[in-house]
Amino acid sequence: MTTDSYPDERDFQPHVLEPGDQDSQYAPTPGYYGRTPASSCGLSPSPDYHSEHDLEDLCQHEPERPRLLQLSEWHDGMLSDELPANCIQYTIEWKVTVNKKVLSRDTEEDVVLTPSAYWPKTLKGKLERLLEGKIPRKGRVRSDDTSIAVSVNDRSQRDLMKRFDHLDIDWTAVEKQLLKWGELFCRGKKLRLSITFKYVEDDSLHKITSGRVEKRGRSSVTKRMLNERDAQLDAEENVSGQESIWRGVYNLMRCPSSSCHLGPHCWQDPHGKKHYKLRSHQLKRLIAFVEKGGALLSHEDVPDNFREELYMEERHRLESQQSQKNKMVGTPGSCQPININFNGMQSSPQQDTSDPTTASAVVLPPNDQAMEDLNLTGLRDEAVKDYGAWHESNVGDENLKAQFRQACNVALANGLDLRLIYEDQDPSFFIDKGIVVGIARQFVRDIGQWVKCVRNVTLDDQATQAAA
Repeated sequence: MTTDSYPDERDFQPHVLEPGDQDSQYAPTPGYYGRTPASSCGLSPSPDYHSEHDLEDLCQHEPERPRLLQLSEWHDGMLSDELPANCIQYTIEWKVTVNKKVLSRDTEEDVVLTPSAYWPKTLKGKLERLLEGKIPRKGRVRSDDTSIAVSVNDRSQRDLMKRFDHLDIDWTAVEKQLLKWGELFCRGKKLRLSITFKYVEDDSLHKITSGRVEKRGRSSVTKRMLNERDAQLDAEENVSGQESIWRGVYNLMRCPSSSCHLGPHCWQDPHGKKHYKLRSHQLKRLIAFVEKGGALLSHEDVPDNFREELYMEERHRLESQQSQKNKMVGTPGSCQPININFNGMQSSPQQDTSDPTTASAVVLPPNDQAMEDLNLTGLRDEAVKDYGAWHESNVGDENLKAQFRQACNVALANGLDLRLIYEDQDPSFFIDKGIVVGIARQFVRDIGQWVKCVRNVTLDDQATQAAA
């Protein structure tokens, strides 16, 4: 006969401690004071061990799932302590662009209303008031599209990117993503919506009044590619919260000077302030430089090897221009070169300027007799300043005046007096220092004329007044 394996009922009777047991050196186990605990090897309590009252307490203390506050639960002036404990809060960062240029930015913090309710109640009105205040009455804009990026500051989660035509926003996917990240919000993570409202100038009225209508179905592949690139850059900016590297480089290298005709993008040499045209492949190299960790905060940060290539390209361009001029001089039937005689001697009318030796003699540096005829007296640096001031007095445009002042400063900074400049006949030196071509050529060419017509006459008048 087998022995019953179930424990006797007496095993579960409370055991009263004897006085000697209370003097034991061992403390009683928590929860079992006054009785001996059941053996650890005994049977586990049955599923009916917990009472019905205990189960109700467990259900009441189970946390509710995070949710978004509905408009019916909201009222103006609602305080944070009135919000449900499981209410999700998020931030909205939004900006408005017109023709791809940022018009304004703003931030909505600690938003609790569901986006589909917050948009018509608050955000849409702010957008309309912003456009009314920023857009002039004569200008008309229309909504192009709206892009939304839903993100959380958790590296394990990917952002949700959505795009909608005009302002036809479907908030379903956005709200679904916020609810999906509700548990992360309860753990202290931050939820964010980055919204870009894109507008373009409405030129339909201009097309009607001008009578120009584009052909139906006409499309531009280049325009489509640019739009795709802009959409990609907008997505990068929405995710990172910073300006993209591509736009940063292009904006930095955009030429601010209205007098520069090299192109929309130039590198301005910090030494001499000369402008160098930048083409697409060169801008892409600068972008790659920044992507690899290089710092490009100003024109002074352009790498040295990049500068040397621009210098070499400019030298090749000037040499090519000079070569073409030389070919034109030697071509029969071409325009005859102008022979400027600084020593007061008139050229012989019978001189054959078509002779190559005669033509080449025209571009030679001035001879010793011409140098003596300059008759430069007084302080040399003052003569350079007077010469620059004379050039300024002969032009009215402020930009041209500034160029002549800069040429004068370049000459003084390099220790050049008028005699050396006249002897070298090298306008390319000033061009390399940032002086425009026409100003550089005039500054080198007109020294003899200034000495004869202005300088000596002024000195003679001063001497006459002193003698009187």
